[in-house]
Amino acid sequence: MSDTKITHDGRESCPEDTVCRVIGTMSGTSCDGLDVALLEVLSSGSEVRWLALKAFSYDEAMADRLRVLSGLTDAEALELESEWTLWVASALAHLVREWKREFGHIDLLGFSGHTWYHEPGGRGTRALGDGVLLQERLALPVVVDYRGADVAAGGQGAPLVPLFDSVVFADHGACLNLGGIANLTLLPQTEDDPVRAADLCGANLLLNRQARRLGKAFDRGGEDARRGVVQADAFARLASWSYLDRAWPKSLAAEDLASVHTVLDGVGDPSDAAATAVEWIAQCVANALPQPAEGQRTLMVTGGGAHHGFLMERLQARLPEGWRLVLPDGPWVDGKEAAAFAWLALRTARGLTTSLASVTGAAEDVCGGVLCGTFAAPGCIGDTTPT
Repeated sequence: MSDTKITHDGRESCPEDTVCRVIGTMSGTSCDGLDVALLEVLSSGSEVRWLALKAFSYDEAMADRLRVLSGLTDAEALELESEWTLWVASALAHLVREWKREFGHIDLLGFSGHTWYHEPGGRGTRALGDGVLLQERLALPVVVDYRGADVAAGGQGAPLVPLFDSVVFADHGACLNLGGIANLTLLPQTEDDPVRAADLCGANLLLNRQARRLGKAFDRGGEDARRGVVQADAFARLASWSYLDRAWPKSLAAEDLASVHTVLDGVGDPSDAAATAVEWIAQCVANALPQPAEGQRTLMVTGGGAHHGFLMERLQARLPEGWRLVLPDGPWVDGKEAAAFAWLALRTARGLTTSLASVTGAAEDVCGGVLCGTFAAPGCIGDTTPT
């Protein structure tokens, strides 16, 4: 095809109106399971259409091992990586067959992995997950290691979703994801403004830990936190957490929250601890939002924390003037991050930017991710898609 281009690294880049079916996964720091999204995406990335979303829950033994991953020896972590990748491969093999029957050929898999360690400026960043094994088992090209190239360029390597936010949700003022960690994307108010983003604080990692003190996996609807009373001393200690004073860009790993857990675990009643955590999370988000230049701006909220009714109420109550909280339609609340990894995988396969220097602090915008296998979108040179 005359309009097929070759990228800087030899990968084929197809016409921007080519439609690809792409799977994305997300296994977050909450360690509750694996989310898998199937999208149709224009090669340009400008249009995204949901096809399906599936969530696989971890059994308690797997969840417990993933929660203590940062404390494992390298040998133990590599053993877990092998077991976890095989579990993922088994789950996805059945799903891929089902989705191919229902939707047709699938072009690519964006595999988030599961964070093992994340220490920009230290030992670097590493996610569990064997992309080569997945590529072989699923007979799909697979993109892995989204963070490594950005960290090598001096960046934080996270958050990874802001570029996706800036294209797909450009009509909002900001996007807040309440996963294990709360991260915020500030979208440009003017054409000259950059996209900015940061990890703000713990979210579900804090709330689920207090729920486990009550013998529950999570606080459904936030009802336990609603019954609790904010403890002023604990709240003050959380407010003095040194990470809050660090300038953007900045990112968090689960182990960075150890001192925050210590404060909350020291509150006698877990419901009081949860109420204190909710109030602190809401305050951290409010403090990160700028005054709108004009009119009203919307804060779009996604992630498991969006189902925590009490947290959402406290967020709304603490929002600065000019901001309004909204939830997206359809599967975006639970599936946005998995969808983002699908969208980013297509950009990796085309040799396009996946992370922004304005977000991560890298020396330049970066095309990250490692492609395992050969990608050829429908209609491009070398395409072997069955007709």
